[in-house]
Amino acid sequence: MDDVLKELLEYKRCFIFDLDGTLADTERLHWVAHNEILKKEYGIEVDREHILSYLGKPEEVFLSEIEADYNITIENKEKYSKKRAKLALKIILNESKPFDFIKEVLTTSSFGIRFFLVSAQNKGVAIKILKKWGLYSYFNEYNSFFCNKDYPVKSDYYKKIMDILETASPNEVVLFEDVDKYLSIAKEHGFITIGIDSGFGEPITKADFVIDTRTK
Repeated sequence: MDDVLKELLEYKRCFIFDLDGTLADTERLHWVAHNEILKKEYGIEVDREHILSYLGKPEEVFLSEIEADYNITIENKEKYSKKRAKLALKIILNESKPFDFIKEVLTTSSFGIRFFLVSAQNKGVAIKILKKWGLYSYFNEYNSFFCNKDYPVKSDYYKKIMDILETASPNEVVLFEDVDKYLSIAKEHGFITIGIDSGFGEPITKADFVIDTRTK
């Protein structure tokens, strides 16, 4: 482990992880599934610029944005999402694995650290993926929070986690995330921030430390 990263992680009480693009290079694979369905059913393919604008948002939110951006109507978004999730799960289980740094961080952390997962991903899909990767013992349902129409902003979950930790200070919490927007929110909370750069999304500029997963 990098000495700077090791020092940042010392004496912390909580690590919060995003899922897609942070635990593994899955964000790209979800969009492979989206584009396969969108091309087949609506004759469109979402370009990289638009994908970047959708990253980190709940699916029901960016599907509405896709409708507006590409002048289409997805008549049954719930049905679409289930179909997309099924296809994405198949692709991810076949083609992905956790980034190398993940298990190193999880298995070398100090005793007593709690691990939380915060994601806009479909809950059922996420759990199957975590079990496949052997990470479910760290990120089980008790320590997982999924954005939905009632709590669409990750900052709500960061506050919820602090409430659970009760006596923890913000500087005892570390966020691992691949989207600058949420790294900025975490810094506003006073958290230590670790940016994950897989080369898929926009460059990370807001983190205290960046892990380039193309080399680690």
